[in-house]
Amino acid sequence: MEAITPSNILVFFAIYSFFGWMVEVIYRSFSQRRFVNAGFLYGPFVPIYGFGAGFVILIDHWLAPWPFPVKVVLFGLILTMVEYFTGYILEKIFQLKLWDYSNNQFNLHGRVCLLFSFFWTVLAVIFVTLIHPAVSRYVQMIPASFLHTFSLAFLAYGITDGVFSVISMASFRRKISDLYADYLNLNSLDIEKIFAPFRRLRNAFPDLGRYIDDNINTEIKNKISAFLKSIPEKIIPVKDSPKPLEDEFYQIIADIYEHEEFVKLKNHYHHNSSIYEHVMDVAYLSYRACKLLNLDYRSATRGALLHDFFLYDWRNHSEPDLPEHKNHGIEHPKIALDNAQKHFDLNEIERDIIIKHMWPLTVVPPKYKESYVVSFVDKYLASREFMKKYNSKVRKSIKRPAARLSPRRKRKSKHSKHR
Repeated sequence: MEAITPSNILVFFAIYSFFGWMVEVIYRSFSQRRFVNAGFLYGPFVPIYGFGAGFVILIDHWLAPWPFPVKVVLFGLILTMVEYFTGYILEKIFQLKLWDYSNNQFNLHGRVCLLFSFFWTVLAVIFVTLIHPAVSRYVQMIPASFLHTFSLAFLAYGITDGVFSVISMASFRRKISDLYADYLNLNSLDIEKIFAPFRRLRNAFPDLGRYIDDNINTEIKNKISAFLKSIPEKIIPVKDSPKPLEDEFYQIIADIYEHEEFVKLKNHYHHNSSIYEHVMDVAYLSYRACKLLNLDYRSATRGALLHDFFLYDWRNHSEPDLPEHKNHGIEHPKIALDNAQKHFDLNEIERDIIIKHMWPLTVVPPKYKESYVVSFVDKYLASREFMKKYNSKVRKSIKRPAARLSPRRKRKSKHSKHR
């Protein structure tokens, strides 16, 4: 360590940042089944590996007399802290989450998790016992003048790449802010144009796409929730009502709501009414919401009306459509879609609404904004119907009719009145 100079430090940092880039490229490319240029920088370097390697080298040197198992524990702690604070700083600066371990057990704020901390610890042990001793021997064989020149060149390159990468990320953050604000007014082509210049970043950090999707979904959900809070208690229009909105609603669903197969939904109980009444509620509210949000309200209305097009009692089923051993929540969107396609012509949005209205129970998220709206509306109305039924049961249980009182208790009640 006596021979360590600023030039050597920069050379080691460059080498291990490059090694880190290779590790990330192999991991990302294998998991995504295509070549991925990993990392935050444009060039083939991932600085977090360089910093991590530097800390491990220092700990190994400063604590040389300490037992190796103790140093191994410290390696794991230090690398976990480097990963945590790097994620924290990037989130604070750019308001974006480049990686997310929220789905892993024993994670802390999604920035670190026990599994990857274990991987970093194993990698640190391999690094100090095999990799660094070999790399250090080769570096010591290089002339000092060359190391000095290389370190200066790498420093200039690193600053330049870092500046342009930060500018790119800041631009990406601004585009995402615009996307959050105008998402409901943009079509798929507009959204793709926003993302196109940043395809490398999205490939390098797959969790970034999920983070953005989650935030967009939250924006949509908040707008829908605000709309839902403003609606009156009774949302279903009376047939042949003179109101323009309600006339248009019935025109959109004219071929469905009186169809002989669809009318059979009246015979099947749902939350606290028939399936027919439930889907009419969902369809009308989806119609009003999508019209307000300038979406394809026609497709949303028709998809919503057909989202529960199944003809059996979901509480106790052993039907050909759904055998007893299968889960209704997961299976009924497929059944509804099959039934809908037998009797009606559906476009792509309507099919997506029906098959994904139970999301996130169905793993694949909706493809269209209209599908999200219907999904949120369905859950809102189902929750309201459930609570209405539950409250009714509670009120009935509280009211105890006089007929339930025993004759002795009735007599006591009469005596108390005379007193």
